[in-house]
Amino acid sequence: MKKKLIWISLSVIILLAIFVGLYIRTGFLQLSSIDQRDLSRWEYDGELIKETREFTLQGSNETCWYLIHGYTSTPDEMRELANKIYITFNDTVVVTRLEGHGMVPSKLLNLSLDDWYAQVSGEVDALSENCKKVNLVGFSFGGTLSTRLAEEKELNHIYLLAPYLVTTYKFYYGLRPEIYLKVSSPILHYSKKTKIGQINSPAGLEKHIAYWSMPFAPIKNSESFIKETINGLDKVSEPILLQHSKGDRTSDIESSQIILEGASSENKELIFFEKSNHILIEDYDKDQVSLNIIEFEKSLRI
Repeated sequence: MKKKLIWISLSVIILLAIFVGLYIRTGFLQLSSIDQRDLSRWEYDGELIKETREFTLQGSNETCWYLIHGYTSTPDEMRELANKIYITFNDTVVVTRLEGHGMVPSKLLNLSLDDWYAQVSGEVDALSENCKKVNLVGFSFGGTLSTRLAEEKELNHIYLLAPYLVTTYKFYYGLRPEIYLKVSSPILHYSKKTKIGQINSPAGLEKHIAYWSMPFAPIKNSESFIKETINGLDKVSEPILLQHSKGDRTSDIESSQIILEGASSENKELIFFEKSNHILIEDYDKDQVSLNIIEFEKSLRI
């Protein structure tokens, strides 16, 4: 009887610890509170967090660039790269803001890559009406979208930064993150980030603007879009430069390897980094990342 009581007590303690852990780290039983951390952290200009609007650097329309940021992030993470491209080539550079981003996390709950693809597809078509050639730069989910755009449209050159197709997996996770996501997302709702983004550089982390609460549903609901994109990789024929960090804790380097192997492009290259985490464009290797894009582009313009 005494042993039974001990086991019951231990079980209750373990369950309580799990409950508390989920409550602290996720949106378990707190869906209505998803926006609170962001509303208390950021300064807003109307509905948008300051410095998160889409923007255009107007230059020549011989070649235009269309840049797509990552999930839960904003156009601001592309600002430094956009400026370097503009200064180097005097091309028109358009940095989009994916629907629901730069506002509050609840705006993302009913969206997925299918919705964002409809948005960026229309914007690229509109850009193509005024530009002779269009280059794409996509980071993370923006890289997934850029890959699909390259499959379905005639574009100029494609630049992918840590594109997201496969989640990073470590043996101590047990099951793959995709399985956890499928099972738990309807219950846990969102992750309460411990830091604003996967950036190793303190300076990069300090300036990064993104949501503090990361909704799970849009990732789960994008699974079929990602699979369809992988299946259509042979339709990519544009010159393509991929860049990915071996220390990426969000998108496994296998994502870039899958695209490299699957694309039909004659001119394709994958560059690895060691110091950075997921958000390459704001981490230790950001200058080299930008330089690689510029040098690859120059080589194609000779």
